Amino acid sequence: INDIAFVPAYKDGELGFNVVVGGFFSAKRCEAAVPLNAWVPPNDDVVDLSRAILEVYRDHGSRANRQKSRMMWLIDELGMDKFREMVANQFGRSLKTAAEKDEIDWDKRDHIGVYQQKQPGLNYVGLHVPVGRLQAQDMFDLAQLADVYGSGEVRLTVEQNVIIPNIPDSRWQSFLTEPLLTRFSITPAPLTRSLVSCTGAQFCNFALIETKQKALALAQTLEAELELSKPVRIHWTGCPNSCGQPQVADIGLMGTKARKDGKAVEGVDIYMGGKVGKDAHLGKCVQKGIPCEDLVPVLRDLLIENFGAKPKN
Repeated sequence: INDIAFVPAYKDGELGFNVVVGGFFSAKRCEAAVPLNAWVPPNDDVVDLSRAILEVYRDHGSRANRQKSRMMWLIDELGMDKFREMVANQFGRSLKTAAEKDEIDWDKRDHIGVYQQKQPGLNYVGLHVPVGRLQAQDMFDLAQLADVYGSGEVRLTVEQNVIIPNIPDSRWQSFLTEPLLTRFSITPAPLTRSLVSCTGAQFCNFALIETKQKALALAQTLEAELELSKPVRIHWTGCPNSCGQPQVADIGLMGTKARKDGKAVEGVDIYMGGKVGKDAHLGKCVQKGIPCEDLVPVLRDLLIENFGAKPKN
């Protein structure tokens, strides 16, 4: 889903990266990245090739039509062979062809919990931040925990959560007793654990619906009604620009305007089947114009029929 992505792959016994390009989401079009048929070793070639790709796009990409100012439109116009040739010329040396097989053999991981690091005696702790909403005081509190227990470093994940690394073996159990972890848990419930939401109408003028509060309330309602044996990734986005990436979720909800009882109300289009990691692909829209206030029974049925959820009562 990125304009440039590097995927681990072995070539002639060396671990490097296959390169894919052109992925993007927009209101008009969504595309998964496509192979550049190139492999680079894990050295400065990664930076140099990234620069070459960006310079080709900078010099030849569309400026006349904002709707087409993404790399995939340039690839469509030139054809992949010509695009690759131009990138190789800008790179200044020949490109090696892609390795036959990628080494992605895992499903998506969220890093929530306590994990040993490669460095002996150190651990990182992944904290769940409900729908990614942090207040200023939360950031100060997290920074203090990182200073006291770790090395002062805080990392943010693509799932809108927080990682505090470099916690010694002797300290991580004390870390888990900190009051902040009652809000930012290492063992969240299955739906809230994988919940992702864009900013929504509260702060974004493009959003057609409020997202974060709805997302969290809906997940908690469904968790109270259903038993789930595994996390289900639900992504909310407030408009077709897809900042919340509903096309890569198990269930994606895209804000729209729906009609109920003859009136316009906040609603969603529902996407299903998206996947990242191994065997990645984009999901498809399966239902349109569902009023947000009617979502609980709709999602309950989807979870039971497609994800093995069972009613608690």
